[in-house]
Amino acid sequence: MIEIMFIFFYIGLFTIGGGMVAIPLIQQQIVDRGLITEEFFHVIIAIAESTPGPIGINVATYVGYELYGIIGAILTTTSFILPSFLIVSLLAKVIIKYRNSLLVVFWFLYLKAAVIGLILYATVNIGLRVYIPNGIESFDFKVLGLTVVLSILFYLFRKKPWIVIIFGAILGMLFL
Repeated sequence: MIEIMFIFFYIGLFTIGGGMVAIPLIQQQIVDRGLITEEFFHVIIAIAESTPGPIGINVATYVGYELYGIIGAILTTTSFILPSFLIVSLLAKVIIKYRNSLLVVFWFLYLKAAVIGLILYATVNIGLRVYIPNGIESFDFKVLGLTVVLSILFYLFRKKPWIVIIFGAILGMLFL
C-alpha cells in the first residue's frame, strides 16, 4: 500500500495541467508495473470520465479502491492531491507578485504547450487501443459508429452532457 501511495504522490507531483495530463503517467506507473492490466486501465478511464469530478482524482480513487478497498481509495486520492496542494500553497504569493513578469508569462506558455502535448498523447494512445485493438486489420467499426452517434448527440445536447453520458453508457452496454 505504501508503494501505491508513493506512485500517486509522484504522479500528482509531476502532472501539472490537470487530470488528462495524468493519464499517460498513471498508465506508465500503474500498468507497466503490473498492478492492473491495460484493458482494466481503459475501463477505469471510461468510468472516471463518466463520473463527476476531475479525471485524475477519479482514477486515483478507483485504482486505490480496486487494489486496497476504501482505505486504498482514501490514501491514493490524498497522495494524488497533496503535491498540488503544497505547491499551490507555497507558490501562490510568488506567482501573484510576479504574474506580469515576462519569465512567468513565458513559463506558463511553455507549460501550456507541454500540457497540450500530453493530452494529445493520451488521446491518441487511448484512441488507437479503442479503434484498432489488435492491429489495423481489427478496426472496430462499432466503436466508430458509437463515436459518430455520440458526437451528434453531443452537438444536439451540448448544454446537457449528462444525456450524452447516459446514452453512451447504454449504447456501449448494448453494442460493445
